[in-house]
Amino acid sequence: MTKVSATSCPCAGLFTVILFHIFTMARLERDTKIPVNFTSGKIITLEPMQVSKAPGNYKYVLDLHNKKGDILLQIWFSTNRIFFRDRARRSLGDGWGEPHEVEMTEVDLKDRSVFEITISIHHYLTESEFGRYQILFNGVTIAHFEKRFPGPATEIAYWIPTPGGPRYWFVDVYQIEDLLREEQLVLEPGR
Repeated sequence: MTKVSATSCPCAGLFTVILFHIFTMARLERDTKIPVNFTSGKIITLEPMQVSKAPGNYKYVLDLHNKKGDILLQIWFSTNRIFFRDRARRSLGDGWGEPHEVEMTEVDLKDRSVFEITISIHHYLTESEFGRYQILFNGVTIAHFEKRFPGPATEIAYWIPTPGGPRYWFVDVYQIEDLLREEQLVLEPGR
């Protein structure tokens, strides 16, 4: 019987990288928040897990909050539509900014549902005061969203107002330099 050690296995390095990646990702459950450190020049990636597809219409929501409680970016998933908006925690009105809507067609989804999309959000600086978010689904940019509030995202929340949606998400935050070179090319350069 031959013993194979991790050092003699040609795939040991890849296996270690995969294990490190899995264990450094945070798990975001329904109706919870987890801390993140999402600043300009970083990417946050969200991968849905254990999806239950409810019949008919469904809705589920991801919120990025700053330490003051403002919603820097809300992604609201509805049947074949995705809405992006933000909200001031303190406001003389309702605090909601202008929503941005993207309709997802079968062509956009490429035979997938919105339940099977890996979401990446890139925060990059622009000439505006707080920068922008570039939102990508499976590596394709679907929207840019102007950031209205200062500070980094310090937590992410996930909630579901209707049945269905992912049971939880894997969340990872990392530097742009950690991406493969060809993946870096799809990101906005910022200033």
